[in-house]
Amino acid sequence: MASTSSKCKSIALLVCDTPMPEVVAEHGEYPKIFHELMYKSLPDELGWDFKMDAYDVVHHMNYPSEDKIDRYDAFMYTGSAASAYADLDWIHRLIEFTAHLVKDHPKVRIFGICFGHQIVSLALGGTCVKNDGKWEIGPTNIRLTDIGKSVFEIDDKLTIQEMHQDHVPFVPQGFHLLASTDVSMNQGMVSTFGSDYHYTPTVESRYTSSPPSSSLDSSSPKSISLSDIHIITVQGHPEFTRPIISTMTAKRAKQGIITDALKEDVDRRQDALGGKLSGDGELVGRVLWKILGV
Repeated sequence: MASTSSKCKSIALLVCDTPMPEVVAEHGEYPKIFHELMYKSLPDELGWDFKMDAYDVVHHMNYPSEDKIDRYDAFMYTGSAASAYADLDWIHRLIEFTAHLVKDHPKVRIFGICFGHQIVSLALGGTCVKNDGKWEIGPTNIRLTDIGKSVFEIDDKLTIQEMHQDHVPFVPQGFHLLASTDVSMNQGMVSTFGSDYHYTPTVESRYTSSPPSSSLDSSSPKSISLSDIHIITVQGHPEFTRPIISTMTAKRAKQGIITDALKEDVDRRQDALGGKLSGDGELVGRVLWKILGV
């Protein structure tokens, strides 16, 4: 796996959606939003730079050629309004590619964000389901496990912007849980290089209800070296800021997708953030850079 220079990292961004028009008008599409997150969380004083190549996996099912995959230091998956379990050709292709990436290009790191977290689960022994109509929206406090505290280098909880009602109901084989909430048990997961994954790239191979017995082993280390991390996922959106979430919640309340009461609760929690518009989003971005050795 090679970067273009010793002080430049290369990221492939798998673009899984286009934000609603109101968000695009103010903040741009996902390539711009994710570039902004990674740029803001990259420490100036270290002299690093990065290149981010965007691949439209929805409309064009566009992926890097096989010979280019190992040139990337990491593949990052964006969120999506689609359900990861939907019977759509582009989603099947993305899940298949994810399993291929992990199995046949094991040195390339994977960063899964929201929908990406769910796709990783579906490709590697887990599942994704609708969470009984329960939404998590806006700045949400997620409780870190011991390994989560080690990865994010904080003592208790992380505050992250969220926008989802689908969730991953268990931790697949080969992964360790990073965090939980009362609404969604799996708020993120991590694995190390050489983990024993259960590959489930086809619909027939996937679990739809309960996990295999091997995934029920609760023995996880207290800490983990960031340099050993192969895959890390979060259910939340470190790339989303208060203005983005506010635009989305206002439109979804107007459409009747969420209740006015939920929108008002989100607004109250946004006010409590003060100047931290993304919550701990930039902290998550900084951890991703540390995983890449920056």
